[in-house]
Amino acid sequence: MPAWASGAAWFDAVMDALRTPEGEQLRRRVKVAPDTLLRIAHADMLAADADTGRGVSTAHETVAEVTGVCKKTVQRARGLLEALGLAVSIVEGRYLTVAEREAAESAHGGRQIKAASVRALTMPKRWAVENVHLPRRGDLGIKAPDLEVKPTRASARESAASRPPAKTKGSTRPGFPRSGQPRPLGVQRFAAGLVARMRWLADGRHIGQVCAMLERTGVDPDRWTIDAFMDALATGNKHAGFTVAEPSGQRDPVAYLGWQIKNAIDPNEPTPAEEAQLRAIQARAELEARRREREAEEARWASRDQAAIDEAIVAMHEQQKAWERARRHPNEETE
Repeated sequence: MPAWASGAAWFDAVMDALRTPEGEQLRRRVKVAPDTLLRIAHADMLAADADTGRGVSTAHETVAEVTGVCKKTVQRARGLLEALGLAVSIVEGRYLTVAEREAAESAHGGRQIKAASVRALTMPKRWAVENVHLPRRGDLGIKAPDLEVKPTRASARESAASRPPAKTKGSTRPGFPRSGQPRPLGVQRFAAGLVARMRWLADGRHIGQVCAMLERTGVDPDRWTIDAFMDALATGNKHAGFTVAEPSGQRDPVAYLGWQIKNAIDPNEPTPAEEAQLRAIQARAELEARRREREAEEARWASRDQAAIDEAIVAMHEQQKAWERARRHPNEETE
């Protein structure tokens, strides 16, 4: 099955899938709001193994409590992720046997009657970087009583701290792209401008993550000012009927902003600055056309006036000649 390259890449794939006609149709069919689906997807991303995307064993109830929705909504959202090729159920949830319930109570002191499903978060084929075959049900090596254990933030931090950093080809510091070269200065300045307007973007994060998000979403800092970008984002969200979550409710503000950009801003449409430039060019072209038309009209009138003057001069010459003839031969007129 196609494993993820990273949690961030998988979350980007979720946002991309939502923008497809198929994704939008399926989302409407299961009646899950886009921001709700993203919160649930983010909760699953945090529960998955950071290297493979496997091992999501949180129950629907657990995710519902974390995201503030009902269990049925979580169930529908997870079904949608599977339909989009972004997740797969490896082990179906089931009721525990009496012995397993006793073992579960001995393990964590709580009453447990069900074992949650075990899921793996996967990449659709067009985003997959490699195919990794997940083990079959019998090879998971997970005891049923442990499937319902609810991860806490503390345990997640301990797990992350104990796990050695993944060594991937081309991995670099957050402020640098995979090429190892510094990011363009324009991108860094634009990212800094966004952070100045939305300070929660850099809460515990390197600004390089904001730069990477801007590059993934196709934002060209040479085409935008910060003010125009923020206005376009707000206008796009309004037209889409999307209510932006409060900063405190954004679990991954950078990814959340990236999703907004993809849905609210069309990179193929001209920016306000480009529209203003186009209007200025059109205005100059119209002025130039009017100037040429005026000059042509003046030239036509000038040619007409010159023709009349020429005719008058010819007539004057003829009159002068006639007068001189009359003076030299005065008797010719009387005869």
